[in-house]
Amino acid sequence: MGTSDHTDRPSSIDARLARIEADLNAARRDVRRWRTGTMVLGGLAMVGGLAAAVQVAKVEDVIRVRRLEVVGEGDKVVMLAQAAADGGQLDVWSKGGTNVVRLASNPDGGDVAVWSAAGKSVGGLFATPLGGRIEIGDSDGTTLATFARGEEGGALVLNGAGQQASSLRAEAGAAGAVISMRRSDGEIGMLAGVAQDASVLSMRNQAGKEIVFAGGSADQTGTLRIADAAGNECGALLASGGGHLRIKDGAGAVAASVGSAGAGKGGAFEVLNGSGAAALLMDTKDDGGGRFMVGTSTGAPAFIAEANGTAGTLSAYMQERRVAAIGGGKSGGLMNLLDNAGQPIVVVGAAVDGDGGALSVRNSRGVQIGRLGVDAAGAGELAVYNATATVKKLIEAPVPPAAK
Repeated sequence: MGTSDHTDRPSSIDARLARIEADLNAARRDVRRWRTGTMVLGGLAMVGGLAAAVQVAKVEDVIRVRRLEVVGEGDKVVMLAQAAADGGQLDVWSKGGTNVVRLASNPDGGDVAVWSAAGKSVGGLFATPLGGRIEIGDSDGTTLATFARGEEGGALVLNGAGQQASSLRAEAGAAGAVISMRRSDGEIGMLAGVAQDASVLSMRNQAGKEIVFAGGSADQTGTLRIADAAGNECGALLASGGGHLRIKDGAGAVAASVGSAGAGKGGAFEVLNGSGAAALLMDTKDDGGGRFMVGTSTGAPAFIAEANGTAGTLSAYMQERRVAAIGGGKSGGLMNLLDNAGQPIVVVGAAVDGDGGALSVRNSRGVQIGRLGVDAAGAGELAVYNATATVKKLIEAPVPPAAK
């Protein structure tokens, strides 16, 4: 081995060591670069994730769609918003798949409809050409109540359950208010109304005939009428110059009446016959006394009983002329029999010129032609007069003999 070999060996080892050290340095640089790249990639990934999170949470100002569906279990639509013929429409379905609510627009405005789980209409609120309208339905879908803007104001309709049910209707307006109760056939059974100057209550039977009427007029007076099944008025209570009760027969003719005789004059009672003439009449006189009359078929008085001052009189009439009278006078009881001219022809009563009674018979001129009475001594006396009562013939009772 020469010098060159020795010399060559060390040189070969050094070269190898130099290469190994160079490789280690390169490896260290690669590791540092890998670690730096990994950190950069991790940072970029984190930044990207944050950016993505920020993008998901962002709130949009405007979302425009033609149809929006919200689905639930089994991808069934539970809410739908869409455009309809008259505008927007929002529908809601129940869990069972029934359309239970609809919010929409109609040609007059808004429209809200509510259905039951069975699909029957149970409620609604919507706009009409006059205003608003609310409807409440039964479980079978029939309408039970309606609140609406009527022709002149608010209107209410209540219906009974079922197809054959009665109903109530009420409406108010500027002219007044009216309530009507209708039977199942739609005919009015009762009607009540009030206006600015009057009020009315009317009841009708199944045949549509008015059987009860009560009303008040502009002059603050009242009227109550009762009718039979055919609608013929049978009784009426009126406020006219005081209270007035009028009873009619089935043909509409007045049969009896009770009422006021006038302000400060008391009351009056009248019974009429079939011809409308007074058969019985009771009233009060101007002086406060009572009067009772029994009339003929024409209404002329047949008998009259009345109070005159502090005494009473009972009179009989023929052809409207008094033909007999019995009453009280200053001296006691008095009875007169009169002719057709009204002239007393027989007068019976207490004597004014004697102690007892007297009977006077008179001619048609009222001249006394006979008298039966009591003389001054208390004995009986009979006198007969001529036609002029200037001459008389007197018959006296005998004078009893003097006592011994």
